[in-house]
Amino acid sequence: MRPEGLFVYGTLKAGERAAGLAERVGLLRREPAVAEGLVLYELPAGYPAAAPGPGRVVGEFLVFRDLGRALALLDRYEEVGREYLRRPLWVRTPGGARLAWVYLYPDARAARRAGGRRLWDGRWSGRLPKKP
Repeated sequence: MRPEGLFVYGTLKAGERAAGLAERVGLLRREPAVAEGLVLYELPAGYPAAAPGPGRVVGEFLVFRDLGRALALLDRYEEVGREYLRRPLWVRTPGGARLAWVYLYPDARAARRAGGRRLWDGRWSGRLPKKP
């Protein structure tokens, strides 16, 4: 089976600073989604990093007109190979389980070494005021 879309949990979500980037590369629709088996960190640079671990991350499942074309651009934005890895992962949407690509940090230790702060509820928003 091949991934049908992209699971996002950070700056590419609706209302976040890079949401328009997804729209410019042929976004057809967004669906609420949850990914199990991930932990979420907020990095000092102001964006999140998900890594494999005992938790869940809340985000969106994005469907594109041409997934391959969209990923070619989004891989550059997410710095695949330098900062993030792109991996397939099952996510839950209102319509059921979907196989999605997701951008992941290599592991939770790497996120902590980068100064990441664990987000225990699995939700990130750059629109919310920062807590001290």
